[in-house]
Amino acid sequence: MKTTPARRGAGMIAAGALVAGALAALPATAAHAAPSTTNYMCTAYGQSMDAKLAVDITAPATINTGIPLSLNGPVEVAWGDTWTNFVRGPAAVKFHTASATAPVLVNGVPLATPAKITFPAASLVVPATGPLVWPGTITLPAIPTTSGGDVEVKLGKADFAMNVSLVYSGHKPTDAAIPCAVSGAAPTIASVDVTPPGTLAPVAALKAAGKVAVGQRLTASGGTTNPASSVSYQWLVGGRAAGAGSAYVVKPADLGKAVAVRSTAKRVGYVTRVTTVNVGKVAAGTLAVKGKAKITGKAKVGKKLKVKPGKAAGARVKYQWLKNGKRIKGAKGKTLKLKKSFKGKKISVKVTYTKVGYKTVTQKTKAVKVKK
Repeated sequence: MKTTPARRGAGMIAAGALVAGALAALPATAAHAAPSTTNYMCTAYGQSMDAKLAVDITAPATINTGIPLSLNGPVEVAWGDTWTNFVRGPAAVKFHTASATAPVLVNGVPLATPAKITFPAASLVVPATGPLVWPGTITLPAIPTTSGGDVEVKLGKADFAMNVSLVYSGHKPTDAAIPCAVSGAAPTIASVDVTPPGTLAPVAALKAAGKVAVGQRLTASGGTTNPASSVSYQWLVGGRAAGAGSAYVVKPADLGKAVAVRSTAKRVGYVTRVTTVNVGKVAAGTLAVKGKAKITGKAKVGKKLKVKPGKAAGARVKYQWLKNGKRIKGAKGKTLKLKKSFKGKKISVKVTYTKVGYKTVTQKTKAVKVKK
């Protein structure tokens, strides 16, 4: 250990240490134990000096399996009588930032991430009576509770070095760097009962809205729980996954198949809640045709007539020309040349729109009379 002698007899200066005490029995809601203390000794100039470190941890009494345990609380180091009395001469003691890590043991097994104890820079006036106290903080990693067993959390041993300056009125500060090594058993800082995962109670029932037909949009809602959870939806067609999310547009390939929707509610520390409801069997959709088919051109022998169909996205269009309401053999194109035999006859067209998964739509044009 290396020290720097101080002026005016300021020789043995306290150092900090990292130790936490046991957590007392906690109530069922928030738990706040009385600060626990641990003694430690530091040696300067061949002499031992006493001090104490207090840790005031807040923790729950119980926690559900799967919910990470979060522990936090302030720490403070209090110099013993020997240290405090020694530095009552200076006007103040200036502490430089100090920090260290300490192993965190969960049921005797160390976590990969240690706890960090930090003491910020501070300039403290030595009290007339009582110990000189330097406050700090302790940061612990999240404690896993996936094993299902109760959790006992302890801190392992750690060393840390403190840099302090004694500030005398009218004199330059006297600095000293003193390392401290903690000895003794690892103290328990929390004992928490880990309970089985909780149950998510239903709040709003899962339901689906919309017409179960090709081309229609179905929407899911509900499946919510208490306590609140993250709810996701899965659409099933013919018993197989067909889409995720709160909405689903029925596809032509779904025609005749059964549709269902499933909600999955998840919350850490609770049993996942899955609910499925049947929506119905998919019917053929209604094909939308914009506008009516009509005949264009001069209805005169030797001329050609043309049919202009309505608009139906993705549909297949077929034509059948009619003479006085009866089929004209072979007249299935978009145009028709008027023969002499058509003179005085009424010509019209039957237009058929077909699309997979949709009901067939048929239109008949207004008839035109052929002139010579």
